[in-house]
Amino acid sequence: MKSPNPHAYADRIGLALDLTVAAKIRQNPSLIEVAKRNLARWRVQNGGKLAPAHQEWERVLRFLTIEQLADFLVSRAPMAARLSQSSPFAGVLTEDERLSILREHAAIAA
Repeated sequence: MKSPNPHAYADRIGLALDLTVAAKIRQNPSLIEVAKRNLARWRVQNGGKLAPAHQEWERVLRFLTIEQLADFLVSRAPMAARLSQSSPFAGVLTEDERLSILREHAAIAA
């Protein structure tokens, strides 16, 4: 059955990706360094500045514990949902993990 709301479909995929990232971070907290390196690289690429959402991510990464961060990633509280759209966790999931999630949700929507 096709999703009548493409935004809801995108939100479900985003949540599935975030759940997987959160699980991986719980298992291997050093993966947070991937997000920090992404933010540092984006800062350099943008002439020393970060987009406001990425500035917020820097604060989140600085102040939350591993468990708090993992919980934040899967939270659908307004701030967490908004920042999910600008996640610095690119590279935490393997391409196979990412494609598996996308295929699973495409099959559900079909």
